[in-house]
Amino acid sequence: MRIALIVASLLVFTCPSAGSSLIPVVANPGFEQVQPGNDAPGWAWMCSAQASFHSETQDPHSGSRCVALTNGSSLAPNVYGRLYQGVGVLPHTKYELTVWVRGEDIAEGSHFTDWSAFTLNIPGGAYGWRKISTVFTTADSQYSLNLGINLTNKIKQIAIDDISLRPVGTEFKGTGVAGSFFVPGQVTGDNKPASVLISLTSSKTAKVEATIKSGKTELFRKSEQVNPGDSAVEWQWNTGATAKKDLVFAVRVLDEQGNELARGSQQIQKLSLSILKPEIDRVESRLKGEFMSLYEKCRAKGIALDFPRTTRTLLEQFIPLTRQDSANGEERRASYAIIDMNRSLDESIARMKAYLANPNLVPNVRRYRTGKVTIQGLSLVGPWVDDKGNSGHGPLFFCGYGHFSQVRKDMSRWPGYGINIIQSAEFGPSAILKSENEISLEAARTAIETLDNAAVSNVRVDFLLSPHYFPGWALKKWPNIAKGGGGWIGYSMDEPEAKYVVEKFLRILVPMLKDKPALNSFCLTNEPNFDRAAECANTRGLWTDFLIRIYGDITSLNSTCGTAYATFADVPVPGNNSYNDPQFYDWVDFTDERFAAWHQWMADVIHELAPDVPVHAKAMWIPLTWRHAIAWGTDPERFSKFSDLSGNDCEIHPGSGDWGISWYLQNSWLDLQRSVGGKPIFDSEYHLQSDGSSAYIPPEHYRTALWQAAIHGQSASTMWVWERSMPDKSWSHPFYGNVMDRPGCAQAVGTTCMDLNRFADEVTALKNAAAPVAILYSRVATAKSDNYLDAVNRAYTALNFCGVKIDFITEKQLARGEGAQYRMVVLPAAENVLDSTVEAIETLPVSTRIVILGDSLHKDPYGRVRPAGKLASVQKRAIMFPVNADPQKDLWPIMLHELGKAKALPDISVVGAETGKPVWGVEWLPARMGGGTIINVVNLLSKPVDIRIIEGNKKIEARNLLSLGGRAQVGHLKPITPVLIRVGNYPRHQGSETY
Repeated sequence: MRIALIVASLLVFTCPSAGSSLIPVVANPGFEQVQPGNDAPGWAWMCSAQASFHSETQDPHSGSRCVALTNGSSLAPNVYGRLYQGVGVLPHTKYELTVWVRGEDIAEGSHFTDWSAFTLNIPGGAYGWRKISTVFTTADSQYSLNLGINLTNKIKQIAIDDISLRPVGTEFKGTGVAGSFFVPGQVTGDNKPASVLISLTSSKTAKVEATIKSGKTELFRKSEQVNPGDSAVEWQWNTGATAKKDLVFAVRVLDEQGNELARGSQQIQKLSLSILKPEIDRVESRLKGEFMSLYEKCRAKGIALDFPRTTRTLLEQFIPLTRQDSANGEERRASYAIIDMNRSLDESIARMKAYLANPNLVPNVRRYRTGKVTIQGLSLVGPWVDDKGNSGHGPLFFCGYGHFSQVRKDMSRWPGYGINIIQSAEFGPSAILKSENEISLEAARTAIETLDNAAVSNVRVDFLLSPHYFPGWALKKWPNIAKGGGGWIGYSMDEPEAKYVVEKFLRILVPMLKDKPALNSFCLTNEPNFDRAAECANTRGLWTDFLIRIYGDITSLNSTCGTAYATFADVPVPGNNSYNDPQFYDWVDFTDERFAAWHQWMADVIHELAPDVPVHAKAMWIPLTWRHAIAWGTDPERFSKFSDLSGNDCEIHPGSGDWGISWYLQNSWLDLQRSVGGKPIFDSEYHLQSDGSSAYIPPEHYRTALWQAAIHGQSASTMWVWERSMPDKSWSHPFYGNVMDRPGCAQAVGTTCMDLNRFADEVTALKNAAAPVAILYSRVATAKSDNYLDAVNRAYTALNFCGVKIDFITEKQLARGEGAQYRMVVLPAAENVLDSTVEAIETLPVSTRIVILGDSLHKDPYGRVRPAGKLASVQKRAIMFPVNADPQKDLWPIMLHELGKAKALPDISVVGAETGKPVWGVEWLPARMGGGTIINVVNLLSKPVDIRIIEGNKKIEARNLLSLGGRAQVGHLKPITPVLIRVGNYPRHQGSETY
């Protein structure tokens, strides 16, 4: 009989749980146990929804029972039921969670999660038993997992059974044996305890032995006889004091005669001060030796050193930080820094050698020089100077960091890093208005000092006004404002007393800062939302006034909404997720108007005091992603009206599966803001990975994120966050794992900023390229249609790989006739829309092609069905697709076909090198520039792709302008590595490279 073997983890423990079992123990995983009054012993239940669970004996997956759960609540923030338990796990260990599920009428959105390490989505719909699973890795200091299911949307019934959480191992085979083993990729520290767990199932007696060696030195050896049946042994070992990084774990299974039945081995990387210190010493020696020798030779020859200077700057700061990490228990973070620092040295040394051999390869970098910056269309335009001494005025790109004290401390370093903007000096009314009659200017003086230092360093500063820091004395004096609000703002912000306090703060502060040459802008609010509008004391009256203004008389409201209210005062204030409420769209419109009006009031006060200083609000990406946030007042179109810059707070994380980067959220949100605002976009809290991430993130991720953001309309960004958490804060601290933990990524930010400005004219041409296609963005559809946002995702994803710019168009824009400029309009499951939208779609030019996903246009904002004849002309000319059409298999080919029929595809194309056909996963965009064409190309997949550039059937030789000297031929696309191509001739700005 075959022997099944699992050799489980060898991991370093630094907590009292070191002796616990290394295979997680899930209590009652098959829900076979029940108790009086408790249908799921071992599990806890918490609920803020109309959800429940019970033990089910009908049709379990195995055994005699499973658990069945239901939920009557729709998707809404903090409304869910959760069945959960705590499970012990090991840090930095890969696990597989497997669950068997079956269900009936399951709405999308429910999932298993611990809110940190993993999320396992539960499929929607109806189906019999199916296995779902996910593989994830725990954090470096994680010893427990909150294993639970979140019921976040409507579910008639879902059954759960046979939950398994096991370490992921490496399979091996031998004579009569098949099994798997796993060991940690890393252990940290000298002389630290660790464990070995071996699980074995055998039909006869066997012997299991394991060793751990450092070279020829044996750190551990243990063997034990295992009797027939299921057995498990757990051994302890010690990491020892060896200074060798590579350890080798080996396991053998022997029969009673000593014959080997199976074996396996794997390397373990040990990280400790004794190992890392010599590696850091070598980095420092390379900096002081070969690097500085080449650096001085280049400088002596007058060679510009902008790019190598970023390496010097980061090494001078990060070598001491890495020494601290290696000595203070942050060996993993130190090891990643060593990888990045050596890579930076390798690249800069090779670059300087190339410069010395051929000075024509040296790039001519164009940098912002402190001076007046203005807004022209989608661009920030201001003074620049290049390495050849030329100066001028033109489009600029700004990249940098936020948000606390470290960005101020490192001001003098920023020119060396290559960045040119920060967000800093955050404070609000409470910092200045200490009491009703006491004013403090200490915080304002810090802001002035920061601005003065920034001007010397050619760095711009965005000031976050932070009205959420509201003085406590004012809340006590006026208790009517002390509830409601939304997000960070914990008060009713549009009450007269609240506006009085905020305005007093602005009228003191703004005049002190407005004339500082480094002042870029005022950020009005941090992550604004108005999710507690219903709780404000003044909402009832404002809501009634709004309805009177919209409807005029109660008869009109009742006729429209199918209600029977006696007066406007009887109309209740809807909940934020009362999608089926007759007045729900009115509530969305009311909140959108109200929140934008309050921001407009702030902007007007500032512009009275400082007419030339732009304002913006740090708007999050939620309008295209979270339907349940539709009533939070964050309409991007209304926000664009009070903003001089389209303020932003977006994120773009490393990819998973086939994707090298999680591109959709950033691309689509920037394109939406660009389309509705037509203004430069400023992301003043740019998130490029999860807080607390301990995973290595390659610099290419940061470079691609920044570069692609610029292509999609972003002119400035300040990244979260230029701070480091102390080692004792570990992985859970919100600063941990961000850019100041990642020297290679910090360098990528600076070099990408320099490249964006070096090719500012080209990138500006690309972000100004006309879009031949637009996707309908509808607040009505978001509020009333279940499938709308998912359909937007599908449509945008398919279009993103067609070589065209993608716009969004709102219902107001359609009503103004702006749809006529497009050759194709896509309606993504927009079932509920305004009457004016139907009329605008009907009157689109005959040449404009219409693509519809799912049901669109059939209902008005109040759920009233439009007559079938009203839509006949649209349906006759439209291409129809089911709402769940696959973006790659179904939609992408049709989008290409329809764009071709509309004569909207570019003459120059990017195609597969072998197939000569369009390539899925490669985003590309051409733009005309003078007498030539510029093409941006980036492979968003996790694997390389070979491409060629063609015009008609003719292949075009193309070179990557972003390569050294702009000479590398384009053909092989690495994952997440932008490529910029020039075809033909066009005028360049003064002092730029010659091609």
